[in-house]
Parts: sequence; C-alpha cells; structure tokens
Amino acid sequence: MSQAGQVVLGATAQGLVSFDAQGDVAPALAESWIVADGGQSYIFRLRRAKWANGATVKAETVARLLEQRMRASPDLLAGLRPNVRAMTDRVIEIRLETALPAFIQLLAQPRLALLEKKGGTGPYEGDIRLRRLYLHPVPEIIEADKTAEEREILPIERRTLQTGRAAIAMARFQNGQSDLLLGGGFQDLLLIPATRLGANDVRADPTPGLFGLAIIGKSSFFADKSVRDALARAVDRAQLARDLNLQGWTTATTPVPAQLDLSGPPSVPDWSAAPVETRYAAARATIARWSAANGAPPILRVALPSGAGATLLFYRLAADFGRLGLRIDRVAMDEAADIKLIDEIAGFDSALWYLARLDCDMGLACDESASALLDRARTAENPDQQSADLVEAERLIVANAGYIPLGMPIRWSLVSRRLTGYAPSPRGVHPLNRLFKATN
Repeated sequence: MSQAGQVVLGATAQGLVSFDAQGDVAPALAESWIVADGGQSYIFRLRRAKWANGATVKAETVARLLEQRMRASPDLLAGLRPNVRAMTDRVIEIRLETALPAFIQLLAQPRLALLEKKGGTGPYEGDIRLRRLYLHPVPEIIEADKTAEEREILPIERRTLQTGRAAIAMARFQNGQSDLLLGGGFQDLLLIPATRLGANDVRADPTPGLFGLAIIGKSSFFADKSVRDALARAVDRAQLARDLNLQGWTTATTPVPAQLDLSGPPSVPDWSAAPVETRYAAARATIARWSAANGAPPILRVALPSGAGATLLFYRLAADFGRLGLRIDRVAMDEAADIKLIDEIAGFDSALWYLARLDCDMGLACDESASALLDRARTAENPDQQSADLVEAERLIVANAGYIPLGMPIRWSLVSRRLTGYAPSPRGVHPLNRLFKATN
C-alpha cells in the first residue's frame, strides 16, 4: 500500500499489463490481449517467462495469484467481482458481471503485480544492503539466450533505491547524490522553496482522483446532512490554493472530476458558484440552527498526515470552520477522527471508481440508496442502464455531502536532466526501466 512498496513491487514483479512512462497501458506478463463483449471479457495471451525460481509462468498460477491480489485490494476494485480463469497454459480470461472498458487500467496498477514465493518476473531483481535496495535487470528480460554472466550489465541499467524523509531526500537530490525523487505530495510542497532547485527539476503529474475530506464521525452533529453541507460550503478552496502556492491547481466541489462514463456532466452543489461570503453566511445560519436545537457543537477531530502542507491545510480548515463558530483538533491518520483526508489517485477512469470509494462500505456518511444503485451498476446488462444508475448515484452522493472535495491529488517528483525517458504520468507511476530513452 505504501508508495515505496509499490515502486519496489512494480520494479521486481509484473501483472498482466503495466503502465509505461506516459501512463498508457503496456504489455507485461501478457504479450497481447483482446477486449470482447464491449468490455465485459478480457482475454490475455501470456508471453514465455519464468518466475524467480526458474519455473515457467503458466496461466493457472497467474490466475490464482491474480485472484489473491484482487481479494487483498477491495478498495482498488471498486466493488467489482471479476472471474479469473485459465483457458490454456498461456491464455487467461477475466470476465466482469458488466461491461467496463476502463478495467484494463486497473489491471496495470502496481498493486496487482504478481509474486511467487521466491519473487516476481522482473524487470529487475535485487538485494538489500545497508538499507538500500540494489536492482539489476533480470537476465531473461535483457537477452533470453544469455545468462547474467554472459551478458554484461551496464551501470546505466542498474538502480539503487533508498527511502527517507522528504527533506533529507530533497537535500540528497540537490547535492547530486540521487537522480530521481518519487513520492512528492501536497504535504511536502512547502519544502521546495527552501531548496536551490531549478524550474525543470520539479515535475508534476496530472493525476485525477480524490483529494478531500471524508466525514466519518458518527455523532448526531455529523448525522445531519445540512451540517455536512455547511462544512463543505465553508472551505475556501481558492485561498487554500494560494496558501499552498499552487497556481493553476484544479480545485473541486464535486467528487467525479469529469463526465467519464456518465451520460452527462457531473452534478455540482447548488452553492458552488456563489461568492465565498455568501456561502459563509448560509453555513453560519445552518450551524446556528443546529446549536439552538442541540446545544454546543462538538470539537471536530480532523485526521491529516504529517508534513508542512498538511499543517497549512489544518490552519485553513481551522480558519474556515472557525468562522462558523466551530473548533477543530488535528489527529494522526490512524487515530479516531470525525473528518479524515482522502488523497488517492483514481484506479481507473470510470465514475464507478470515484463513487465506490465514497460508498457505505468505506465508512463515510453515506446514502444507502446510492449504494444500491452502485450495486446495480456493477451488474448492469447494458451501458445505458449502467450510466443511468451511475448518474443517479452520483447525484445522491453529492447531495449527501459525506465527502468534501478540495481538488485533484497533488503528485510531483524531482528529476535529473539525464533521465531522458521520464515523463509526467496521469497514473503517478514511473517505471524504473523506462527512465532513459533506450529501455531495458
């Protein structure tokens, strides 16, 4: 689940498909595939490959391992229940209960890379020494007819990975001790001005997904939909962008960022176009009515990650909610909370991913009618019915205000000029074997 873990997994193991440097789906264990029944059936032909123990990769083992990975990643699957089966030694079919053309993007996620007991299929293998992971290309992927001893591995083909705190990692990059820093998020943004980095060193990824506040509190205060709506109104997203010094950052007032597979544009709250002072006034009146009927509101516990950017977000929320007469406390992400930050890149380009992440199973203040519609969408017999169910579910989820959208996820890297193959990726995935124009 950690970003470092996914980088290592993506470097040493492969799924059926993977992402290339630009975020497009590329072959991995599967050398080719076809999509049938409008996106309900996916048939993959495996390339000839071997596991780390030398055993031949066969469809039956791949199907078993993939099913295990999927069961371990329910949040990634958005409630889908794929049926995986081996058709021959080298052919696998994955069948969904409904057509979903974007499902191929989910299969390329690093979290669905496959490992046998002794490891994966590359593109790298490695060992850990002195808290660093040293990677070198798998011989089979370099040149199938030569062993590692017969084919010299060039220095440019090797990778050394090390994890660390953002400030230390940035200092190492600045001092020329590393060529690439991955994993930059909003919480580390404020460290950039303190460095002597060039404008071309910092690369942002155009990552769609969810960056906002999930309301998970169970008290009567949070059970009131009008209160949740008031909290969503009160956040000054434009000021948050200025505080973070993010010119051009895409803020959001609705969870689904684009039409995707909906039949029309996403719905927006009725207050989204109103001036911020008008929104504050309506939100204050709502909180005042609740207080008159129920007494003093509770102190709101907000779960945020560590980092200066998260501290700045906390101060922004304290100011915005403070104007409503509310107080907030900051807690760690694993502590009991009433409001919790969601900061996730979309697993695949479908409204289903966004809406499933805000479903009742995820612990948010939810609408059970929307949950039933999402269940229907997962088994819809035709695209028109699926789209209609998703549209209505999206409308109910927006109206329910169990999630307060802030904007798009923020992802950035520090990249040396010599990494000529590096490219911004909408998936936030940067394969280590594609950092140079001539890949392994």
